[in-house]
Amino acid sequence: MDEWKLKSIADVALTFDALKALSLEKQAVLLLRRLATVYGTSPIGKMNFALSAYASDLVQGYPAVDANRIKDYLLGAPWTYLTMHGYIRDNGRGFFTVTDEGLQAAKDSEHTIVSQEIVSALELLHPDFRNYGHYFQENQLKEAVAAAFERYENRLNEIKDRSRKAAIRQTAGRDIPPKLFNAKIMKIPYRKLGLPSKRSAYESALTGMMSGGIGWIRNSYAHEKHHLPDIGPQEALELLFVASYLLRMVDYSLAPR
Repeated sequence: MDEWKLKSIADVALTFDALKALSLEKQAVLLLRRLATVYGTSPIGKMNFALSAYASDLVQGYPAVDANRIKDYLLGAPWTYLTMHGYIRDNGRGFFTVTDEGLQAAKDSEHTIVSQEIVSALELLHPDFRNYGHYFQENQLKEAVAAAFERYENRLNEIKDRSRKAAIRQTAGRDIPPKLFNAKIMKIPYRKLGLPSKRSAYESALTGMMSGGIGWIRNSYAHEKHHLPDIGPQEALELLFVASYLLRMVDYSLAPR
């Protein structure tokens, strides 16, 4: 069976409380996957779910005492969400069909619908990255990573381009962070961190990490993404947080002392 197909919504949300605790987007995705698994793109009457034989298609795996409540719950806001987003369509006579877009969304359910959790998480990032929700909506996850680390590198470029020294202005890529720190244009944040004899080790570790963001992540996602495995929203978000931290270190390294 294709991995996207869902044997039971209860396999993901074990109880009614667990189902209700999910965001509306996730509830809708589970309902969509179940509808597409059972019916494909064949029409089904919404009124049919009043019959136990059809209701079991939605609530299989849940205790009988909760079955009707869960069925009614799924046919409420999650069902409405699917119709509003064009994933299921009413033929005008109470029969609904999973659309081609809905079937594709079910197959790409990890990527297609941006969960509220992702939208909320983006608000925790550096301000330069908080408008990246469209990358997730469009399933442009590698592009989101490339764009974030390109923004990080461009920030470093903006700083070194202001230098009066040609040797610094001509620096590129992963060599920029150590050059800026060696020239004291950027200074290691948290100046009380470590004894004087240890500060150079901290600076070396910081510049190494900052250089790695360009040499390892930025370059691979910008130039060779076809050689990288596909990533899901969680991994893309993790990498955005790395870029966010690096950009925050740039801000702190420029802050007045």
